[in-house]
Amino acid sequence: MKRTAFTALELMLVLALLAILIGGVAVFSRLSILRADLNAQTTEVVSMLRLAQSKAAAGEGGLSHGVHLESDQFILFEGSSYSAVDPLNFSKTLPASLSIENISLNGGGSDIIFSPPQGETTTYGSLVLSSSDSGQTRTISISNLGLVQY
Repeated sequence: MKRTAFTALELMLVLALLAILIGGVAVFSRLSILRADLNAQTTEVVSMLRLAQSKAAAGEGGLSHGVHLESDQFILFEGSSYSAVDPLNFSKTLPASLSIENISLNGGGSDIIFSPPQGETTTYGSLVLSSSDSGQTRTISISNLGLVQY
């Protein structure tokens, strides 16, 4: 009578292949989550910049509007300069794995201010949103006409 069963070697080989496959899927899914998080936060920063630009262009309050950038957050503010104590500020904190780096604006500083009535800015330039976990970055550029690109 012939026995049809798996040998220990065959079982170990199948288990090793399954472990490699599961490990690969886990790494891929983690990188996908990090990439999605970076993309979502990039969209949020761009949306905040465009909101400030549109508020200035619409003449809301007859004032300039801007976005103040810090390494771990970005803040929408009203007026020609950022004041940390202004109760009208709206801030958004980045996840711990993301940071704003390489802020390079005309005139220096970390404030992008859009002026009425056209929503133009003299503080144009670029910034980089960086993921420390995945090593990926996204560059956001602001033109003097207030055009935001990424």
